[in-house]
Amino acid sequence: MVAQERLAPSRIVSLWRYPVKSMQGECLNELHCDGSGVAGDRAFGVLDVESGTILSAKREGRLLAASAFVQSGVLGVRLPDGTEFREGSLLDGALTEWLQRPVRVVPAATHGVGTYQSPEDFERDESTLVSWEGLAGSFVDESALHLVTTGDLARLGEERPDLQWDVRRFRPNIVIDSEDTVDMAPGRRFAFGEVEIEIEKACSRCVMTTRAQPGNLERQLDVMRHIASWHHGDVGVRARIVRAGTLRVGDAIAVLA
Repeated sequence: MVAQERLAPSRIVSLWRYPVKSMQGECLNELHCDGSGVAGDRAFGVLDVESGTILSAKREGRLLAASAFVQSGVLGVRLPDGTEFREGSLLDGALTEWLQRPVRVVPAATHGVGTYQSPEDFERDESTLVSWEGLAGSFVDESALHLVTTGDLARLGEERPDLQWDVRRFRPNIVIDSEDTVDMAPGRRFAFGEVEIEIEKACSRCVMTTRAQPGNLERQLDVMRHIASWHHGDVGVRARIVRAGTLRVGDAIAVLA
């Protein structure tokens, strides 16, 4: 048995799932994780019919104004005007009318590998689009899990108190409550309750962090400028799941390696 060194006072303070890529997600009390990631996370995407790409808020910032949720196993989407639709042709039609381009919601499980686009210059949405491919079976960008700590956000707030360092800018799956910065170097392993994870790399930030969102979260280009100049463009970490299980808010965190 591997000895566990508990990190005090580190624990899971919030858990997030985003059923549709780049829409607002759900703050939940527990998440189930299998080897490929969080069940239901980025399980759907908005397919741009003409380009064949999966839209994200990197390219289409308006997506952040909509929210996605799952009720009784069925996907639901709430548009900015408050109207709600369930997965199907009515939702596709409403999104097409709202975004003013032909789109439809597709499941990652059957779509295959998604192709995404982002402006080359985060300060200019009209700059040249850069394309890349994601992972098969999910519309996550790179890794199964994304984590930030309250220490990360507190430090950013101390450095630039004039900016809105809302956790929603970073779209993590797991937020760890820690007064200090937890050493999450690549290769380190942790037990989050019954789930074991391994850190893969720092999470490089992008134009998403600058986008306006509901709840008076403003467009702030200085968010990304600050992260780039003070933190090499990174906030939080990406990780893979070593042992599946259920994550729960309040779970303590232990160092395995």
